[in-house]
Amino acid sequence: MAMNPKELAHAEIAEIAPLIQNKEISPVDLVDLSLSRIAELDSTINAFIHVFEDEARAVAKAHEQEIMSGAYRGPLHGIPIGIKDIYETGPTTCGSKTLDGYVAEEDCFSVKKLKQAGAIVIGKTGTYEFAYGPPTLETHFPPTRNAWNTDFECGGSSSGTAGAIAAGLTYAGMGSCTGGSIRWPAQCCGHVGLKHTYGRVSRRGVYPLSQSLDHAGPLARTVQDSAHMLQGCAGFDPLDPGSADVAVPDFSAKIGRDIQGMRFGVMRDLYEDSAAPAVKKAFETALGQLEKMGAHIVDVPSISLEELLAFCFPLMWADAAAIHAQNIKTRADDYGRHTKLYLLWGLCVSNAAYQNGLRVRAQVRDQQLAALTTTADVLIVPTVGFQTPHVLEHTPGLEFLSGAAFPFYTPIFNHTGLPAIQVPCGFDDDHMPVGLQIAGKPFDEQTIIQAAYAYEQEAGWVKQRPDL
Repeated sequence: MAMNPKELAHAEIAEIAPLIQNKEISPVDLVDLSLSRIAELDSTINAFIHVFEDEARAVAKAHEQEIMSGAYRGPLHGIPIGIKDIYETGPTTCGSKTLDGYVAEEDCFSVKKLKQAGAIVIGKTGTYEFAYGPPTLETHFPPTRNAWNTDFECGGSSSGTAGAIAAGLTYAGMGSCTGGSIRWPAQCCGHVGLKHTYGRVSRRGVYPLSQSLDHAGPLARTVQDSAHMLQGCAGFDPLDPGSADVAVPDFSAKIGRDIQGMRFGVMRDLYEDSAAPAVKKAFETALGQLEKMGAHIVDVPSISLEELLAFCFPLMWADAAAIHAQNIKTRADDYGRHTKLYLLWGLCVSNAAYQNGLRVRAQVRDQQLAALTTTADVLIVPTVGFQTPHVLEHTPGLEFLSGAAFPFYTPIFNHTGLPAIQVPCGFDDDHMPVGLQIAGKPFDEQTIIQAAYAYEQEAGWVKQRPDL
């Protein structure tokens, strides 16, 4: 397969891995290409906070020698990736002035696993401050800009990882997801974000936002690539209290199987009254395509967006406030204004409200598990209901999370812990990507990957690339 540099930069891991294995492309070539594109484009995109140029080149040379000797580790071997800057590996700022100069003593658990699989960490990617307060032109680190149109942002909080993939700076990367921070950025940038089942990937060494909601997982160009990334980082970690001691299957095992007869449960009550017309149109078109592929489209019960927002954000912000409470007392001026605002909001959540939120969360999980047991094989809903926002100039207030202005449908699967995958399903009237998410039973990532891959291949959106 002959590819020019631009085609190679935007290629899929599934395309490149056989070329590396067959010694047609070297990891050194890929790292050089990534570093050259970062040097050329990242002053526009702002995807990276730190670039590990010398280290990445040294690792690439070592992997080249290893592969030449016949010791090929698998699909991630020699692939440059980005790591969200809340993961401990090298300099780790969490996108905040409060951690300027901090260097991790060792790699976090999931990064160690990815390196063992042969992935090459090219650098640390931008994030909302502590995966929390969105960047603006006023914040300490500049916002990551979207390769489809640099007037727009990349979503958050895994904005840098998403932006780097879209711009062809890396082939995949790691994000974190507490309320949608893997799936929403993947949607904004027109690729795939995979939030695994709660507990599937260790969060040890990843700065927490909410211990009961945080997930550490991959963003990638395609469904197949996201499965490769999850394969590389999943596994039990006895030192993470939330880690699940369950077997790690072959996440690609069902890729290529058809979805004839598969029941897609549409959570219509969640999005019907709040999704923007362009989002709804793309989603309904996707449902029609799935039906033509032999899937059964059924409606399943769901809470409304208003009911979701009533409990999900108070729980998240209260958890975050507990983590930052001491630091905010002594270094408040070093936090961004938006982050401070949310921390103060979290400190105002009463114990009664928090306990009621936990109770509702359990009820919603029971509702979803019942639907997946009796009515549907997977659940489906738009990723979010609003179009990709422009880069913010000034720090917004609490209206940033208004249910009317910014209807997020992602948090529901963080609160229930079910696996969910975002896949592109079209473009809005700003010519920015739109996405849908497919969720499934606990620890059944294989089925949502099967369904997402089948739709991805049929719809073909994944083949479109931004022309930066």
